Amino acid sequence: MAVAAREGRGARHPVVARRGEQLVNPVAVLTWDTGEQVAVYGRTVFGRDPFGGPCATVVVRDETLSLSRTHFEIGGEHTEVWLADRWSRNGTVLVRDGVRTTLRPGERVALRPGDRLELGDRSATVSGPA
Repeated sequence: MAVAAREGRGARHPVVARRGEQLVNPVAVLTWDTGEQVAVYGRTVFGRDPFGGPCATVVVRDETLSLSRTHFEIGGEHTEVWLADRWSRNGTVLVRDGVRTTLRPGERVALRPGDRLELGDRSATVSGPA
């Protein structure tokens, strides 16, 4: 399945969706430490040079190389969104209500608005649909 990533007209954040699918509200929006926002519409893999097979991919700029090429994945539906570390070198830390939890590679963890992700030298905050 081909994947399209483009800037939406008038959108506050990039649009990420599979080609041929109708765009709907994102399941989550990540706000990076740079202020950049990325909307997630379905299964999406993030990293410096991510490979995810038949899903969307988002390249994350990381000049210190603290992110893995394929670092983490977000997926799910509007009722339940999940996060999984993709066996990254420096790991993925979920911060919820001030509690830091290092994710086990490959294990899916429920994601909620307000969660903060620590990914090497980068971080992102999760919000709900835009």
